[in-house]
Amino acid sequence: MAENTPSYVMYADLKRFGRVSNYEAARLLLSGECRDGERLSPRDRIEDRTFLSRRVVNAAPGELPPDFFEDAGRAAQSLVSLMLSRRPQGAESRAAIERHYAGEAPEAMCRALRDHGIDANVYRNLVARVSAREDLAGAQRTALLLTLFLVMGCRSDPGEAVARTEDFVSRNLLSGARTAETSPGGRGQDDRAASGAGGTGLGLMRLFPDGSLRAVVYRLSEAEGGTVVGSLACEPGSITDVDADVSRRHLRIVCENGRWYAEGLGSTNGTAILAPGSDTPEPLEEPRSRRADGVAPARRRIRHGDVLLLGATTRFLVVRLAPEGA
Repeated sequence: MAENTPSYVMYADLKRFGRVSNYEAARLLLSGECRDGERLSPRDRIEDRTFLSRRVVNAAPGELPPDFFEDAGRAAQSLVSLMLSRRPQGAESRAAIERHYAGEAPEAMCRALRDHGIDANVYRNLVARVSAREDLAGAQRTALLLTLFLVMGCRSDPGEAVARTEDFVSRNLLSGARTAETSPGGRGQDDRAASGAGGTGLGLMRLFPDGSLRAVVYRLSEAEGGTVVGSLACEPGSITDVDADVSRRHLRIVCENGRWYAEGLGSTNGTAILAPGSDTPEPLEEPRSRRADGVAPARRRIRHGDVLLLGATTRFLVVRLAPEGA
């Protein structure tokens, strides 16, 4: 188990960057309500330095129950105010906080999440989306970025981070954390995999424009419901290693009677499939701007050697896998 837990990374960052002590941060983050059968609330117990250090600051992911914590959004607002009070006044101070929780802080948090076996891509993708939203005022964006950082530090739950973002945006902007539309490009990559038939096991490997592959194979699920690919997909086994123009739930891949099918999920920027030996991708789901209303979800069989093209830049090579345990 890695030494630096997401909780530790959060408290260390608040202390170093925000100039907020562990005690001050815990006062804002922990609940003041007594839990069933307990005389003291989590907030009251931080007077015990051993409890604060061992149980709170260094908590492992999932070790502390949800009712240990206050609302992360309210805590974020208070922490921003506290940070600003300890910095030179002016817009640049708030901008510095926003830059930090859009860049350096998420990088450290993502490393801690990965070290503890948690998918960091959903959090990373959320940060990118929030940072790119021009309809958010600077103060809103700063508060939301810090809220996401706190959620991951306290709860290490990508699904909760998505829900927090949706709630914030719906209350403040009455629109979702939407995918920005992009222009299709770079569709004609060469496929270097040998085509072939046979075997029900398939996986995806991330393919880049220069032809290189990420040395990670994402095994596709043969269970009912299949595998969802998307920037904010939180179903078990989801694939979230995607770029910013991929929708939250962009594509589903299912196995039926030994055959594999890709299904569009109403994505913003569409999906195409490039078959081995072909120079022309076949659309699976057109971008939303080119789809007619009421069109049924698209579906197409996929095989070893195909390349899935999601949005403008995300590419996956379909590869045949040996049976698990072989």
